[in-house]
Amino acid sequence: DPDAATKMEPTNRRRILRALEVTIGSGRPFSSFGPGVDNYPPSAVTQVGLRWPRSVLSERIAERVRRMIDDGLVAEVDALRQRGLSRTAAQALGYKEILETLDGRIGQDEAIDMIITRTRQFAVRQERWFRRDPRVRWIDVEHDPVAEATSAVIDAFDA
Repeated sequence: DPDAATKMEPTNRRRILRALEVTIGSGRPFSSFGPGVDNYPPSAVTQVGLRWPRSVLSERIAERVRRMIDDGLVAEVDALRQRGLSRTAAQALGYKEILETLDGRIGQDEAIDMIITRTRQFAVRQERWFRRDPRVRWIDVEHDPVAEATSAVIDAFDA
């Protein structure tokens, strides 16, 4: 698939393998599934995206990461490692940093900061990805997220 090949790094083995799997499995070029595809089949499903102000999203992510640590993320990762955590899973958001802490390469505070940073970066990439999808109806959520989201979702279904 020449179109897909021009859009991926030649050293990104995981992405290249995935492109081959999709192409062989579907019989369609990998690029036909990617961003920029405008011909989505009609669907009765309404997709809703919640857009938070960046500062609010950042704080919510930081609170969530700290809560995950308080709720036992370190013990969870250690238990999974003892059972043979795969290399792919060991690269998951949060797991990688906690494994580095358990191995003594970084301190827990540094791991928490890294998890918060990587999660924020991931959230930005997700929003950028979904922003290109014309099927997503975006709701700006700031002051009262539950009330605003509920009202906007109802409006989206009535549209």
